[in-house]
Amino acid sequence: MQEIVAKVTCGILISLALFACAEHVPAPVINLSSNTYRQPPAPDEDLSLPEYHEVKPGDTLFSIAFNYGLDYRELAEINGIEEGYRIYPGQKLRFAVQQIPYRDETFNAEKLQVAVHKALGLPIQAADEAESSKNASEKVSNRSPQKPDVIAKPRTNNKKRLKSTRQSIAKSVKGQSRLSKVNRWYWPVKGPILSGFSKKLHGNKGVDISGKPGQPVRAAAPGRVVYRGNSLKGYGNLIIVKHNDDYLSAYAHNSKIHVRENEIVKAGQVIADIGNTGADESKLHFEIRYQGKPVDPTKFLPKL
Repeated sequence: MQEIVAKVTCGILISLALFACAEHVPAPVINLSSNTYRQPPAPDEDLSLPEYHEVKPGDTLFSIAFNYGLDYRELAEINGIEEGYRIYPGQKLRFAVQQIPYRDETFNAEKLQVAVHKALGLPIQAADEAESSKNASEKVSNRSPQKPDVIAKPRTNNKKRLKSTRQSIAKSVKGQSRLSKVNRWYWPVKGPILSGFSKKLHGNKGVDISGKPGQPVRAAAPGRVVYRGNSLKGYGNLIIVKHNDDYLSAYAHNSKIHVRENEIVKAGQVIADIGNTGADESKLHFEIRYQGKPVDPTKFLPKL
């Protein structure tokens, strides 16, 4: 009987080994543009981000991060893009660092024993009692220490990985603002507010301000233009200004843009004219982003 148990046990162990080997792990991917090694992407269903974004002409790292509500630094870090943040059409930007899929490697001798007894058609309780009696009759003096269970590190999801990336970025840039601190914000245009900020999932990410066609749009604070264009759906002619490492401001639906990318602008400088591109009426859609996330502009702007 012991010989039969040994053979069945051996067969089960071989089957488990073959099953583990059969599990497919994607080959790693090397980003030649940045010489940075990255694992292939892991699918995750709990975060509403695509697997990657393919860069189109006119895109900048800032506009892509803005569109997906991300911090441009975390997007750069995930894709191994160095400071300067140059990207090129056709490049695929991923949204999560890939990790090997999780598989529990814990070896459980008791479960294996139960499986063997079931395969042989033996009563599990009787088998346990027989095993206990056998162990009691044997003298064990020099028992080798049992190896601890080996547990593979669980695969974290996209949300946790992005949170971890944000924390590492926050530590690395703490106290290191590349542009001057925003001491004061100014209204980009004067006019009645048509629609206020909303924290809802598909709510307004800024404020919509009514204005006449051609009315000047002014920079709400000093900074550098990091995007000008119309590739973001729903924004029309859009300008994004970086004020420091944490704050961006956005100006949408312009009829005409008066600044270039990488141009340094002053607070109150005219950067565009109000229009209705991407909208059904002449207005300015204005946003402030803190570390990639939209915040209520009225909390920063002077009271009217």
